[in-house]
Amino acid sequence: MKTLHWIKKDVLLKNYNTFRINGKTKYFAKISSKDKLIKTLHWAKKNSLPIFILGNGSNILFSDKRYQGIVIKIENNKIKKINKKTIVVGAGMMLMELLQKFLNKGFEGLEWANGIPATVGGAVFCNAGGFGYDFGKFVKKVRTIDLTICKERIYSQKDCKFQYRGSIFKKKKEIIWEVELFIKKGDKAKIRGKTKNYWQYRIKKGLFKYSSAGSIFKNVFAKNVPLKHRKGASIKQGKISTGWFIEKCNLKGKKYGGAMISAFHANVIINIKNAKAKDVLHLINICKKKVYKRFKIKLKEEIIVIDY
Repeated sequence: MKTLHWIKKDVLLKNYNTFRINGKTKYFAKISSKDKLIKTLHWAKKNSLPIFILGNGSNILFSDKRYQGIVIKIENNKIKKINKKTIVVGAGMMLMELLQKFLNKGFEGLEWANGIPATVGGAVFCNAGGFGYDFGKFVKKVRTIDLTICKERIYSQKDCKFQYRGSIFKKKKEIIWEVELFIKKGDKAKIRGKTKNYWQYRIKKGLFKYSSAGSIFKNVFAKNVPLKHRKGASIKQGKISTGWFIEKCNLKGKKYGGAMISAFHANVIINIKNAKAKDVLHLINICKKKVYKRFKIKLKEEIIVIDY
């Protein structure tokens, strides 16, 4: 099979996911231009290869097996245009880089994203959030490329059907390519102060000490939990931290293989020593079983498990 010169063979994925778990893919390509993307999609289709689209891999658990298709890492990471009320950004730009540009220009609203290791496209895909904020609220339009017919599509915020840690793109075979975001001028000093506070909060929580994918499970809507099972729990924006339920099951610090349910937050599983995907999955299943047995709650993964 003749490959395009920018496509690599047999690539380890350890450096392309924040778990730092050593999955492997048969083919791999970093793509920053639409022309290369379209050519790569045609090549994959011609060779009957499955396609996986990757941002920064911050919300993903790759299987220990080799992926038999092509992983395409989106690196379309430039600011395309700044209008009076919006900014158009490549989906491959890191949220942290976008936040820095917001800081430099005095735009407010993304301070809460400081420390989130996601791309803009990834943040749209899973409607990333924190501290009561959701990325979808800042989105005006999303431009995608259909994986099957290689045609562009444009979605309004309403079309995206944003919900808690989800969007319509989880059900679409499309690549998020560009995002238009609302912008608003603010006080630079206040913006920098808020940004620093969010960073310090994450530092104090120990979120950067170990390799992880952040929160493993979605938080639980309080209305779905019987009163007797949520006594003593803190409710924020109508949800209870899943970490609270896991901690109540005495699972903090639980180890399996090279993975551990962290001591600093029970909804975070960390890679403490060359963890494999099976180690993380084992701990995920323990959490689900124990929490269901005690609270009759079915936990739902926030991370995307790639098991092929």
